[in-house]
Amino acid sequence: MREIDVLGKACPIPVIETKKALRENPDEKEFEILVDNEVSTENLTKMANELKINSKVEKLADRKYKVTLEKTEESRDHREIEDYSVNSATSNNYVVIVNSDKIGDGDEDFSKQLLEGFIYSVTEQDHLPVEIIFFNRGVYLTTENEKTIEDLKNLESRGVRVYSCGLCLDHYGKKDELKVGEITNMYKIVEAMRSNHAIYPC
Repeated sequence: MREIDVLGKACPIPVIETKKALRENPDEKEFEILVDNEVSTENLTKMANELKINSKVEKLADRKYKVTLEKTEESRDHREIEDYSVNSATSNNYVVIVNSDKIGDGDEDFSKQLLEGFIYSVTEQDHLPVEIIFFNRGVYLTTENEKTIEDLKNLESRGVRVYSCGLCLDHYGKKDELKVGEITNMYKIVEAMRSNHAIYPC
């Protein structure tokens, strides 16, 4: 059995690493992949189905899942695995990019309420984003706004990664006030935007 530990890795990395392991170990029949969010389990299961590989998902703990893949006689061979497009498994992935503490340039209080409503609406979606990233004045939503902080904690508990730009937190003097999610950098933000469909509410 081949074990693949991609805990802490955002999509599409779990799919990429699993495809690599499948390709490089053609004689291996069983693979165990450890991930920390439901989106990755769904993407791995989708890839397995398309490659005619049996799959099983097991929740081991909070934010820890094991995906077991088992090849059969009908499974695709290593050449077909090589040709498989990772985008096929992750095509529905999206990230939300928030670069302000309000939507638009209208009445300030109303514009802030609109953004609060947007974040709440994300929690009600059947298909959640892979990540929500906050930069510039967007970091006020992860440090000061209790309504959005509560909604973001809800999303985080369901496997959505919440990131705030460290440079932005420093600029606004908010680094010690972060109440949800993790600190990231501009390289990570660009990588997330490049790898997934991005939605910009502001």
